[in-house]
Amino acid sequence: MTGKKLVDTILVALTLLTTLAVVGLFYYTEKMFKKPPIDEVKEKEALMKQTDEKATPELFKLEPMVFSLIPKETQKIQRMRYLEIEVHLVLFESEDKEMLKTNLPVVQDRIMEISSKMGPEELSTLSGKILLENRIKTEINQKLNKPVIKTIYFSRYIVQ
Repeated sequence: MTGKKLVDTILVALTLLTTLAVVGLFYYTEKMFKKPPIDEVKEKEALMKQTDEKATPELFKLEPMVFSLIPKETQKIQRMRYLEIEVHLVLFESEDKEMLKTNLPVVQDRIMEISSKMGPEELSTLSGKILLENRIKTEINQKLNKPVIKTIYFSRYIVQ
């Protein structure tokens, strides 16, 4: 303590007042305050309002396609090989969906041409699949004269 009676009394009173305020706060939060029950419907609506539309990508699904693959080695007689794919295109903007619908034959043609030019040995590897994805993406974006496709997902990819 400081040795001065008035200053010591003020310090003791402030300490007592602070202690009572903290104890009162703890008592209120533990015994008196009751949390309102959670309304799941309202919480879900609030969460849906907060989500950004750009956070969920716009997908454009193409119909499943089957292509015959030309073998790279023509000296040997090989069996006929096929590629069966189902493609989902992730778009940069949702407005580009209409452009893809109107240019659907061009998109399918580019996919068919690129896929059939690659050999079955190349397409059956992971690097071949990634290469096919990159080639399709760049070709379609070039044909449409603007970046439309962000990425490509294959929901079915079978090389037979």
